[in-house]
Amino acid sequence: MSVQPERLGRDASGAPYSERYRDVYASRDGALGQAMHVFLGGNRLPQRWRGRRQFVILETGFGLGVNFLATWKAWRDDSQRPDRLHFVSVERHPLPCEDLLAGAPAPLLGLATLLAHAWPRATPGLHRIEFESGGVTLTLAFGDARNLVPDLELGTDAIYLDGFAPARNPEMWEPGLLKAAARSARPGATVATYTSAPAVRDALAAAGFELQLQSGFGQKRRMVAGTYAPRWRVRRHEPPSAYAGRRDAIVVGAGLAGSACAEALARRGWSVRVLDSDGQVASGASALPWGLLHPQFALDDSPLVRLTRAGTEAARAALDRVAPGGDCNGQRVARESGVLQLAGDFDAERWRHALDRVGLPPDFVQWCSADAAAERIGMRPRGPGLWWPEGMMVAPARWCRAMLERHAIVPRSGGASRLVAADAAWHVLDARGSSLDRAPVVVVAAALASPPLLETLHARVRSVRGRIAFLQADAWSALCAPVSGEGYLIRDPDGGVSIGATYEDPSGPEGGFLNEQHALTSNLARVSRLLAAPPRALARGSFDGVRCVAHDRMPHAGAVADERAISTAAADLRGPHLADLPRRAGLYASFALGSRGLTLAALLAELVAARIEGEPLPVERSLAATVDPARFALQALRRGSRDSAAMRIA
Repeated sequence: MSVQPERLGRDASGAPYSERYRDVYASRDGALGQAMHVFLGGNRLPQRWRGRRQFVILETGFGLGVNFLATWKAWRDDSQRPDRLHFVSVERHPLPCEDLLAGAPAPLLGLATLLAHAWPRATPGLHRIEFESGGVTLTLAFGDARNLVPDLELGTDAIYLDGFAPARNPEMWEPGLLKAAARSARPGATVATYTSAPAVRDALAAAGFELQLQSGFGQKRRMVAGTYAPRWRVRRHEPPSAYAGRRDAIVVGAGLAGSACAEALARRGWSVRVLDSDGQVASGASALPWGLLHPQFALDDSPLVRLTRAGTEAARAALDRVAPGGDCNGQRVARESGVLQLAGDFDAERWRHALDRVGLPPDFVQWCSADAAAERIGMRPRGPGLWWPEGMMVAPARWCRAMLERHAIVPRSGGASRLVAADAAWHVLDARGSSLDRAPVVVVAAALASPPLLETLHARVRSVRGRIAFLQADAWSALCAPVSGEGYLIRDPDGGVSIGATYEDPSGPEGGFLNEQHALTSNLARVSRLLAAPPRALARGSFDGVRCVAHDRMPHAGAVADERAISTAAADLRGPHLADLPRRAGLYASFALGSRGLTLAALLAELVAARIEGEPLPVERSLAATVDPARFALQALRRGSRDSAAMRIA
């Protein structure tokens, strides 16, 4: 596991100390004084952020979090502060929250307490935490900085280099890592670090920084500060810049994807209108009464597994915002129950050994024998599996309504049929060509209707039907937590019991949609594949929905490709990457969430909003690439390049 949690030590003088690196966490002359002199002072803060709508800081080495807390306090105390402060920090050895409190300077203890309450588990990847109603956003990247910093997508205005001393932790000061940090620097960005080691100065200068030696803090004679001002072009693409246009957007679609996108933008101060074909909230597959929210697990920690891990965290944060405690306006939206995920017959031993090997925190996921699982779910499962202690049952339609109602957004009826760019805006037209609305930014989240509306040839999707059987509840009173595996079984907070779901894929092995009786038989058969001795399952109704699924079963979320421009420029796009492809300015999408809408909707909405605003992405660049709406256009372009090259060789 790339994350190796640490416990706080103390040296002979009582200073916070790392036994691993044999070094102090901060100057013995005072961590707060060092933060103010070296990192804020060296980056000329708060002066440089004044009058800005957005300001982004990248830090290597979160440690005790004193630099973040000092920056947060400076933001709080500044009447001319930016509207949104983003602080992105990389840490391989996160301390537990109680150690953060123990190491906090007295003036920062109140903020440290807020941080400790929100502190994430030590699992690999990015963890985003919002404070001050979104005014301050902390993105913690847990893992090896050498892998993570090149995989971050952000535009930085200031860089704090604060790893342990170069002699103690040389990996944090490698030229490649410093160059990767410099690639994120916006024009005029600054950097500061306590060390004045020649190798560090040389690497920063080579990466494009003009440096100055300045007076250090306390007993440290010199420190380094600098400004990003390369004398020649040192990178292929410029980092994201902050959005500077009119904050007015239309979201097409009022299901989970659309409602989450509307909430993410409205939370950032945007004026948002939502259009839906019938003006109803969650009228499609998002009308499912209750579903499950928990991460996935795989031996290879695949991109999908990593997305579900980040997605579950984002979903819980979104639910806490709009339905604190699981309730909204007197209705139950979510309930934390824990979820048992059964292992297949051939997976059990491999899963158990893999879980022991990677060392995920037990309050995140645990291996569970069949006996232990029976105590947790109230009935004996078919076998062992994974217990997700914070797994939840969520009512998708209620969640959609809660997200929109929080910002007083009422979906308007309108069948969007075409999008036309004119007069610095996108015009949404109906089938007769009449204008439904216009805005500089449009997010299409209309499931199966998205590709034709976007007029895309490459972001193809297919419909996969999913049916759930509702069971007579009297035989299931003992079931106290959901179980999933080859399907899932839920006794929901409303007292209903459901088993499902079919996956009727026209291109799949079943050969298409099932008739009603076969669908019911298929679902009832799942009960015996989940429980060892189930009661008789009697159906009392069903839910029928159609999922929107991409051909690689990954969602589409992000900026929409300009396929015509790509076709025109194909000859010039040699060895292309996603960043090379032209996009349709102001047009974004979030669709094809398949059967993972509850898990991914909030995360993908944050991804879309971050793309629009020019904020740091909530996931690594490599993960964002797996859901990029341009990925199939890129594949077609690469195939075309290979075919053309083969023809020239022939």
